[in-house]
Amino acid sequence: MSEPKELEAGEHRPGIGQKIKGFVRGGDGHGTQYLIPGALVTTLFFLWGFSYGMLDTLNSHFQTVLGITKLQSTWLQVAYFGAYFVMGFPLWPPAGHIMKRFGYKKGIIFGLSLFVIGAICFYPAAISLKYGAFVGCLFVIACGLGTLENAANPYITSLGSPQYASFRINAAQAFNGVGTFIAPLIASRAFFGGDSNGGDTASSLVSVKWAYVGIGCGVFVIELLFCLATIPEIDTEAEIVETSGEKRRASMTSPHYLLGIAAQFLYTGAQVSLASFFINYGVEMGFSQSQSSVYLSYGQIAFTVGRFIGTFLMRFMSSSTLMGIFAIFATIFNIIIVAVHNPNMTFLLIVIMFFESIMFPTIFALATKDFGRNYKTASSRVVACVSGGAVIPPLQGLIAQNRNVQFSFLLLIFCFAYVIFYSFIGCHWIKYVEVDDREDLDDLQHQAEKEHHENTNNDVPAEVRTDKGKDTY
Repeated sequence: MSEPKELEAGEHRPGIGQKIKGFVRGGDGHGTQYLIPGALVTTLFFLWGFSYGMLDTLNSHFQTVLGITKLQSTWLQVAYFGAYFVMGFPLWPPAGHIMKRFGYKKGIIFGLSLFVIGAICFYPAAISLKYGAFVGCLFVIACGLGTLENAANPYITSLGSPQYASFRINAAQAFNGVGTFIAPLIASRAFFGGDSNGGDTASSLVSVKWAYVGIGCGVFVIELLFCLATIPEIDTEAEIVETSGEKRRASMTSPHYLLGIAAQFLYTGAQVSLASFFINYGVEMGFSQSQSSVYLSYGQIAFTVGRFIGTFLMRFMSSSTLMGIFAIFATIFNIIIVAVHNPNMTFLLIVIMFFESIMFPTIFALATKDFGRNYKTASSRVVACVSGGAVIPPLQGLIAQNRNVQFSFLLLIFCFAYVIFYSFIGCHWIKYVEVDDREDLDDLQHQAEKEHHENTNNDVPAEVRTDKGKDTY
């Protein structure tokens, strides 16, 4: 690393965002500067919540209209959440590199484009009547959503003081919950007209086809808004380095990070698996598919309410403590569901979804704490752990197929128990390495100026690159 440049008398060290045109720091300017960009980015949280909410209802009804098994139906989750792993691949995360190379705005537009393509492809998939075609469409959609999450999560956390990062991301994720509870209500009607038997194959898939084409058109409108809007490029890593005032940062091998990756993987898997088998559990308890779908939407409402309540409670207690309390209740109620065979236990699933609410954003904020210039790399790997939704549901499906759906919820007990451990112990176990923040800023500035020169020659917007092809501590 190069020696820090000596400052002349009266000279101050400028922020990265002040030096490179088009890039600003999260604390620069007035709050109104980020009102429109913040609102647009928040729509992305709603978007992937809505898409995920559609997935759970689609899963159950495909079992009816296409005659697939519970285990086969989990391929939707494998494709959907496997795409997150692909876009956030730990060794070389495509989504993370897109953000670093082209910036947040172009990365978001790229993700929205993938979503539109995947949604429109539902039209030929419905004509083919092939389950694999639908799986492929969802994979493309999820690749787009994976890109959007890699952009939106760090963007929201950087819009203000790092001290309140967990609060901000929980507030934004609350709109994700709004999308998840609206989607099952719309899907139950739009796909199957509320018919408890799901309807015949042809008519059901025609409804699915046009529903997703309509969604694709709506997302295209959002994409146009992003194209027309001014989205400030916030250099999150330089911002963290410059404002932290610390002489150390978390190591990439810090236990809080590695354990956080595992926590995000297991929690996301549990959340997805519970929602995926919610309708199956309701049917096993004696409810119809359409009734169970409505109850699932109630669960998503509880999930959303939990986000808002959790965000409020974080003003009075630490996010890790609150998450630990929520995880304890989720574990206890899961044990009751496995132990007691009663139709009323379906409503207990709704309660569990309430306690799930704050876990994803809180784990994300805790696992990426104090990384400084390594923040983008760390955050992209945590987002990649959404791929737990591609692993846990098939395992639960295998248990359900060999035993029953009720017994299969035993798997989720272990997932929530691990979140308890991470909340009270794992997230506080941080290993730091000593750094010189002046060297970090000089190094980031040098890289920014170099890329600005290269990109100007190629008519590409300047980007601040912080990786040098090796681990940085």
